[in-house]
Amino acid sequence: MADPALHPETPTHNQTQPLKQIAIDYTPEACTHCPDANTITLTYDHRGGSRWRTTTRFLYGTFSSLIQCPRGITSGLNFNIYLSSLEGDKSQDEIDFEFLGKDRTIVQTNYYIGGTASSD
Repeated sequence: MADPALHPETPTHNQTQPLKQIAIDYTPEACTHCPDANTITLTYDHRGGSRWRTTTRFLYGTFSSLIQCPRGITSGLNFNIYLSSLEGDKSQDEIDFEFLGKDRTIVQTNYYIGGTASSD
């Protein structure tokens, strides 16, 4: 039998769980989080952008994101979303979706399984 502590009541499929709390790792003044609208806005300017993360760990589930690429000249920018196990752990698991540079129609994906990198 599955451990109930690892499998709380499963929500119905496609049910949205808004992020109520986030942590901002750098440049917090460039990040705006609105829990009521379930939106996060990152501003890229002379400060260099920002990075946010959830304050909660997830064991499993379905994750989705709607990303609006920045307007204007984006050469040299990397804007992305990724799911990761413990960062810095040598056996890290990770899935990346990255927009690289000026062509906002191409997405590069990478994944790490047990710390070993692959890409598509």
